[in-house]
This record gives sequence, C-alpha cells and structure tokens, in this order.
Amino acid sequence: MYCIKCGNLIPETRLKALPTAKTCVHCSQAQRVAGFPLITGKTEYSALQILSQADAQQLHKMGARRGTGASTYMKREKRN
Repeated sequence: MYCIKCGNLIPETRLKALPTAKTCVHCSQAQRVAGFPLITGKTEYSALQILSQADAQQLHKMGARRGTGASTYMKREKRN
C-alpha cells in the first residue's frame, strides 16, 4: 500500500500495527505522545499519564536537573 500524500510505500510493520493506515509515518498528522506511569500507592502503578512529546521532553529535563528548588531549572529570563 502507498501513502496517499507522498506516494511512498508504507512499511509492512506500520500496516501490521495500524492496518487502516493510509499515510506513511512522515506524512501522518498524529502527534507523538509519551506515557508515564503514575504511582498512586506506595509502590503501585495504577494509571498512565499521556503527554505530548514536547511536554515529555520538558519533564525528562526537569527530572534530570541537579540542585534544589524549582528555580534551578528555570531560564534566566523567566526568573527576573
């Protein structure tokens, strides 16, 4: 099957995952999302939070920050 937008061949793996796909991954308008498990008990994961790719990257950067306080990660112009 070929993409209805660009005419390139849609990979078999995409068609297996999404049999109704009419576009290739590049032409798809669906946004990429990321899921993070939410801990609701002491050690239990019972929900999944879905975020946009941009929000997921921001959250990942904030989780990797070093120092104390939220202002450690904020850009200089936001602190003023």
